[in-house]
Amino acid sequence: MIWGIILFVVAVYIFFSYLLPYLKLKAFQQEAVDQNLYCMIDVRDYQSSYRDPFPVMTKNIPLSYLSRTTKEEEICDRDIVVIAESKYGAAMAARILKRKTDKFIYYVTVT
Repeated sequence: MIWGIILFVVAVYIFFSYLLPYLKLKAFQQEAVDQNLYCMIDVRDYQSSYRDPFPVMTKNIPLSYLSRTTKEEEICDRDIVVIAESKYGAAMAARILKRKTDKFIYYVTVT
């Protein structure tokens, strides 16, 4: 009985912490980017974003610094577009950002 409850709690925690942000991500269409509607956050490391810059002005916050940056300052008051190397990296960034904002988060993968 107790093991069933513990297993249920762990499954609910995994679903809401890891899978739900991954499922809520939507791909972003790059054709019509309006800087007034979206905040563009590049979560790739500094070297990758410098060598292969995104065509639109972005704020570069590497994924390893994202949780610290969200604690220290307000990220954005608009919908957020995360630029990442993979959808998994974008989901990790979305999980961190969802703790601080209720805005919708889109993603763009750059390889």
